[in-house]
Amino acid sequence: MTRHTFRWEGLAFGLLFLSIVGNWAVWKQDLLTPREFSLTASGVLIVLGLVGVAATVWRTRPPQAKATPVPHTAATSPEGPEDEEVDPQP
Repeated sequence: MTRHTFRWEGLAFGLLFLSIVGNWAVWKQDLLTPREFSLTASGVLIVLGLVGVAATVWRTRPPQAKATPVPHTAATSPEGPEDEEVDPQP
């Protein structure tokens, strides 16, 4: 089985969704003041942005396979009745 590369997009969207649900829960339970809430949301978005930038800069490239030389084959013309009709030989 082939191991696939890590998908940063899924992590970023998962964290964004988790922050939205967490912020909704904070508002519903009245755990933070509006000022604390806005600072927390801003901090989460800044962290997600930094993760996105790091994922873009740090992206690893897959190893390139070595090119195998292709043997050169001479082009041959088809033989048969069609070939003789096009180019008749004396």
